Amino acid sequence: MIKVEHLYKSFDGVPVLKDINVEYESGKCNMIIGASGSGKTVLLKSLIGLLEADSGEISYSSVKLSQMKYQEKKQLRQRIGILFQGSALFDFTTVLGNVMFPMEFFTDWSRAQMLERAHYCLEKVNVIGSDDKYPNELSGGMQKRVGIARAIALNPSFLFCDEPNSGLDPHTSILIDRLISDLTKEFNMTTVVNTHDMNSILEIGDKIGFISKGTLLWQGDRHSILKTDCQELKDFICSNTLARNIMEGVK
Repeated sequence: MIKVEHLYKSFDGVPVLKDINVEYESGKCNMIIGASGSGKTVLLKSLIGLLEADSGEISYSSVKLSQMKYQEKKQLRQRIGILFQGSALFDFTTVLGNVMFPMEFFTDWSRAQMLERAHYCLEKVNVIGSDDKYPNELSGGMQKRVGIARAIALNPSFLFCDEPNSGLDPHTSILIDRLISDLTKEFNMTTVVNTHDMNSILEIGDKIGFISKGTLLWQGDRHSILKTDCQELKDFICSNTLARNIMEGVK
């Protein structure tokens, strides 16, 4: 579990996050949603330590990030998997090389152990027989799958996904959503997904936090989001055609 308490962040005196309080639970797809510029990406970067908050606390399994020593933070990084927007695979190496990269960097495993783990992860995301292919030889959906395999290579306790469906067609997006959800539950990870894709929200949103202008205005799940009384959230939902049609059907 990850707990965020009274988190504030600003840039050049302009507030971007304002008193964020939220808990991200294990075994669930916890979603950060909001329009572009809402602050959700800044929150995600703060969670994984790429940005330092002005004030407030972020705790991993009850241990405060601000109080961790260097070695503790290094150990925490080994428990974190990240699926970057656009997959961010390394062009200079193969599918197998991409998945093995975090193992080579963070572990002292033998090559046989790394190969066994890499093949296990690739099998989990249904990428078979593509070990020697390079990223530019893969479709966008396949690149995402390899990105997920790399993200779970070290059997992380925490998985962060930044706009996982960016650039994908609707059918492939659904497959990636379900894959993330299935892996989250199977490995009991604390998964945090940053997105503005209503299809993903309605598909796998176990716990959802809606941010607008740096403020966390609403929390709930995919079953309650279409019945919200939060006007800002209603406006966000109605900017998506599919969600708008569903919402009108709920009334």
